[in-house]
Amino acid sequence: MIMLTEFKKYIERYNLIDKDDKILLALSGGVDSMVLARLLLLSQRDYETTSQRVGMQSQSQCNLAFAHCNFHLRGEDSNRDERFVTDFARENNIPIYINHFDTETYAKENSLSIEMAARELRYNWFKELKEIHNFDKVALAHHGDDQIETFFINMLRGSGIKGLKGMKPQNDFYIRPMLFSNRNQIMTFAKENDIQWVEDYTNQETVYLRNKIRHQIIPLFDEIKDNARQCLNFSIECLSSENELYRNLIDEKLAEIEFVKDDYRSVENRHFLNNENGKQLLFEWVRRFGFNYEQAESMFEAMRNEKSGVVFYNDNGQQTTDNSLIASVQKDIIEIFKNRFDDDEFQIFRFSDFQIQIDSQILRFSVLNKYENFKLIKDVSVAQFDMDKITFPLKLRHWRKGDKFKPLGMKGSKLLSDFFNDLGFTAYQKRNVWIMEDAKGLILWVVGYRISDKVKILDTTNVIFQCDIMS
Repeated sequence: MIMLTEFKKYIERYNLIDKDDKILLALSGGVDSMVLARLLLLSQRDYETTSQRVGMQSQSQCNLAFAHCNFHLRGEDSNRDERFVTDFARENNIPIYINHFDTETYAKENSLSIEMAARELRYNWFKELKEIHNFDKVALAHHGDDQIETFFINMLRGSGIKGLKGMKPQNDFYIRPMLFSNRNQIMTFAKENDIQWVEDYTNQETVYLRNKIRHQIIPLFDEIKDNARQCLNFSIECLSSENELYRNLIDEKLAEIEFVKDDYRSVENRHFLNNENGKQLLFEWVRRFGFNYEQAESMFEAMRNEKSGVVFYNDNGQQTTDNSLIASVQKDIIEIFKNRFDDDEFQIFRFSDFQIQIDSQILRFSVLNKYENFKLIKDVSVAQFDMDKITFPLKLRHWRKGDKFKPLGMKGSKLLSDFFNDLGFTAYQKRNVWIMEDAKGLILWVVGYRISDKVKILDTTNVIFQCDIMS
């Protein structure tokens, strides 16, 4: 069988399946997945026959199981599909996993289209099955025509090379061993080998973009050129190879110009502004943090116009604190850093010696008698307060808009934002500096920079509360 031979060659070419792999096949009951099931079973049978012929112990080429999703979107047809694949699995003595989804409710709750909701549900479940039952690979029945359809869908969405490169034969533990074939070849193989399948009537409806491309656009290419589909898939494969090279070069370039420390990233503006392809390079950098091309364009314009302190939130910026990111365009650098929408706070109740860790710094606190070997230390990494002027418990927190304090040596109070500007703070530094205040809300110390004049050591001071930044 030509189809089976090409199938084996494709698997070998991309090393998709090892002989001991445990495979989970996503089986919808449609012709594509049913043909893939037959090809996998035939491959297994051929391997067992060869093993017996040369006197080897029979060992399956792949341990196979099926997974079927009932999305309950087509009434009785959805249940018909489930019965069909269940009967097929029983006839072939193959384990099958069935899951029922309330797809419409999930789509509404997560503001997704039905198509995207179904996709998310099935892939989440496949991953769960893979981890629970120790499958090595999850096989999907995508073929060459699916590849072409995806190519045009992404093109219409305005995708770059990353979207146009198409699906890979293997992506993580997902494999697509039928990308070498097209829909006509699959149909011919199914009919010649008496393979049964169920038809999804929605595949014929042209209300969906994919179906419009399938039934209206691709046939036009067939009229223009006999082997149009083969040529299109060859072009997509070339784009995939070119994308790999492009990605490697981009990674090397960004590694050269990016400064990295913990969750902080920065690149000097000149690397973008003095580059002929600076806008694209900027996009390739910030897309890693959830920003889109339009935002990258705005960032680039802000840099070019020498605007500072312009903040861009990504799509997740207001939703998930732990993963939220901000881009801050300064005059000389563009920064990406984690955004703290919450107030991380540390309460300090103790009066004796102790230490705590905040971020990468260790703060050591101690209580000293002024007349016992006391020294006034003039170092920003050490803060010394008059114990009688502060009210416990103390609090360590981040800066808030409107914060004021009286810097040591000044006659009047000052907004912390102005104090930061005087020191040339970047937006990242402002958002991540720690502030110490007492129980009455008096700001005692901008940690690592300046204490308040209101709590400074005087001749009348008897007891000192001291804090040292250890690292």
